[in-house]
Amino acid sequence: MLSAALLVALALLVGTVLLLRPNRYAKLPPGPPGLPLLGNIFQLPSNFMYLRLHEWSKQYGPIFSFNVGGQSVVVLNSAKTAGDVLDRLSAHSSNRPAWIKLNQFLSRGKNVVGLQQGETWRRLRKAIHEVLNIRNVNGFRSMQEEEATIMIRGLLAYPNVKLVKHFHRASASIVWRALYGGVPLDLNGRDPTERVEELSAYIFRSALPGKSLMDMFPPFRHLYANSKWLRRYLDEWHLESTDIFEGVYHGAKDASALGVPCVSNNLSRLPEEYGISETARAWTSGVLFSAGQDTTATSLRFFVLAMLLHPEVMRQAQAELDAVVGDRMPTFDGKDRLPYISAIVKEVARWRPAAPAGVPHAAADDFEYDGYVIPRGTWILDNIWSQTRDPALYDDPEEFRPSRFLDSEGRIKPGAPDSHDDWLGFGHGRRICPGRDLATNSLFIAFASLLWAFEFRSREGELAPHDVGLVDNFITVQPAPFEADLVPRFTDLGIRLDHAGTHSV
Repeated sequence: MLSAALLVALALLVGTVLLLRPNRYAKLPPGPPGLPLLGNIFQLPSNFMYLRLHEWSKQYGPIFSFNVGGQSVVVLNSAKTAGDVLDRLSAHSSNRPAWIKLNQFLSRGKNVVGLQQGETWRRLRKAIHEVLNIRNVNGFRSMQEEEATIMIRGLLAYPNVKLVKHFHRASASIVWRALYGGVPLDLNGRDPTERVEELSAYIFRSALPGKSLMDMFPPFRHLYANSKWLRRYLDEWHLESTDIFEGVYHGAKDASALGVPCVSNNLSRLPEEYGISETARAWTSGVLFSAGQDTTATSLRFFVLAMLLHPEVMRQAQAELDAVVGDRMPTFDGKDRLPYISAIVKEVARWRPAAPAGVPHAAADDFEYDGYVIPRGTWILDNIWSQTRDPALYDDPEEFRPSRFLDSEGRIKPGAPDSHDDWLGFGHGRRICPGRDLATNSLFIAFASLLWAFEFRSREGELAPHDVGLVDNFITVQPAPFEADLVPRFTDLGIRLDHAGTHSV
């Protein structure tokens, strides 16, 4: 084991090197003062960092910077600044941090979300956009309608099962089936996604500041690379992840005989010209599942919380549903005639973004913005929480008000921000998540179905909705577990569910 004295010496060496290069950092945006060498490391909380960033944004404005042990970080706090830097300057701002532990040891260059820019990333990105184009995504709509019906039926049959379990099953089943085909996941059966989520949680943690020794002190990567003993757990993690991803990827090919569309089948049919190995294709499907499931489940929970806090919104949405779909389950055929439901999807994502600090970008080279110089390697945080409270766009931002996205005639305003491009952490520019349309569709049909089927009421003896706390889950921030009574709006709801899918709006 390396001694504490050696670690301190290395830290001092790194700090000295940085201090000898002041001109490179002289034009960063101003921000909170920090300590020599250590920077602002002791000012950053271990949880809910986005709240500290929001406090600093009030003092330092739409763009500021801070330092963590020599690593410069720039934070984008307004919608305009984020659009300027991450969209219009995406050629410079679309890289990822080096994330040595994640990229070199855990995923070995196959995690497309964390991968730095380069030929491999460009090939994977092109492949993902090909298999998740709008035509393919719309092919999942009947499956998403089926999953919404299964969710409602489960809530009706098992009212004492916690909401978090119902929503986890629904979101995991949608993403799993979109990626691998197959039948719906069972609420009370074996969950094939459980181990994938455990493995994903570890890789998310490894990307957090201070959670990886080799990322704090990059020379340490050579020690790990040359020592099987030091990297034994990393090797085991990679082998297990690869075995799981390849197993479900190759198993998904059997679904093609049934005519069930899935991303893995589409990836397997891409020609060799894409230059992607079978293992890389399997990893791509696995990473897409990890990225998509958690945010959808989190948004479902925040949606129910919003309905408990704002029954007037629930009633207005139900009036729209009654007028458009009547006594039948909502389907995508009626989406254009349900603008208030679409506005609720946007407002849930704005009011409580599932990934409020986004996924870090990094500067691919030195570039200028608004008189500042952002050096190569600087982390760039897409501060979604502050952007969704941008006073230039939203008055009374803490108020839950879907109508802010509607014009005077009750239609979605032209140019209204797309909730899944930015606010759920799906990124900007070249890092925009190709699964955003799948996620938007999933939430639309789930929200519409829940509002059509149930009244939402606080459960007696439970915490009042405004007292429900939050849980920081590395990338996502979720409401703490809470319960609600979902009271059927129709006495014959079960019978109506049996007929779901036989009629369209």
